[in-house]
Amino acid sequence: MKNSLTNPKLKNWLCLGAMAIGFNATPIQAQEGQANKPRVNNEKPGNRGQVKRVHPHALKLILQGNKKEAIAYLKETSAFEVNPKHTQLLLDIANDKPNAWKYDATTWPWERALPNTALKKDEPTDKFTIAFGGGSGYVPANERVWNTIGALDPRAVLLLGDNVYIDDPETPEMQLFHYYRRQSQPEWMKLAKTVPIYGIWDDHDFTTNDGWGGPDIEKPKWKRKVWEIFKENYDNPYYGGGEKQPGCWFDFRIGDVHFVMIDGRYYRESPRSKENPSMLGPAQLKWLKQTLQQPATFKVLCTNVPMTPKVKPGSKDTWDGFPAERQKIFQYIADQKIPGVIILSADRHRSDAYKIDTDIKGMYPLYECQSSRLTNQHVHGLIKHSLFGYNEKQSFGRVDFNLKANDPTFKYTVINIDGKPIHSLTVKRSELQLK
Repeated sequence: MKNSLTNPKLKNWLCLGAMAIGFNATPIQAQEGQANKPRVNNEKPGNRGQVKRVHPHALKLILQGNKKEAIAYLKETSAFEVNPKHTQLLLDIANDKPNAWKYDATTWPWERALPNTALKKDEPTDKFTIAFGGGSGYVPANERVWNTIGALDPRAVLLLGDNVYIDDPETPEMQLFHYYRRQSQPEWMKLAKTVPIYGIWDDHDFTTNDGWGGPDIEKPKWKRKVWEIFKENYDNPYYGGGEKQPGCWFDFRIGDVHFVMIDGRYYRESPRSKENPSMLGPAQLKWLKQTLQQPATFKVLCTNVPMTPKVKPGSKDTWDGFPAERQKIFQYIADQKIPGVIILSADRHRSDAYKIDTDIKGMYPLYECQSSRLTNQHVHGLIKHSLFGYNEKQSFGRVDFNLKANDPTFKYTVINIDGKPIHSLTVKRSELQLK
């Protein structure tokens, strides 16, 4: 396959488009603030050469009944070989071929490899490696990042949001296409068949750019269906509070390392709706507090967007839009004297590290490791107050836990798509104790 990103014809053409486990909280209903109106971003391929939107744009045309326009568009783009098999799949649908894909798993024409968290259950847990990241829209030239991750033979992979880039919460067929095309790629399949993969979502998988779901369980009506499709395509231990309280938060352990994965979208309120908006919602916040109390050598809090202030200057889409709830979580860690907390996050298209001063007396510094450019073409600038940052190529976070040491360690290393280590940060358990 040619590298379509370097093909000037493609760039010019695109520019023209320019719980079940002890959680029984009473369901929380809406009180104030609702979801934003989705700003669907599959209508045009985009003006940044966004290869990930080439076929979704064609599929949307088909779903809207514009089949002739879709056929013309697909023929125009087929010469650029973004993925010839996907082009033919969509042409078959547009031409009403009887054996074309019927928008379901049964008629999808290729093998798929879904996450399987039962893998590696018997491997050592006192010294192990995980990989994490986000920002992985489908870009054929960059799918090799899954091979780079697999070469580390990690104990697990954590996908922290913007994992496939759907940007269309009201169209189930679009959601399925995005999941299925990733699951059928050889690089992904090789990784998914050998390494446990856990996932939470962010805006581009749950709704649209910088969007929020609002506090109501069933409104907007698309929320539950998006959640059901997400569940079909991941293998997490559980999903929020189950049918009565949908969400993608969950926790799991690898030995004495406790991973706490949160959902920052389903119940998120508008960051401008009131004085102290919530990102998590009361049911999830209650769960989070209970879960953080479980003892562990390291407690890894995984969030879809960064907690460190001012890492997306001028935006309220990160935890900067929810400062009171952020501080409430920090204060709870301090009040309960919970040691060993480390933060992993995604969203910004780079890999970096931060040291958070919570301004809480006696509280240890919180280290945050952020990575979200697994495959994405679009890149975000570096932040001056980071401990370090990298955005030259696609990258991910490698985390090595050594619980055998007298003073157990957490080591974060930025690895680029070529497998080259860039920056690293080592934190000892003794540094994460309340004074």
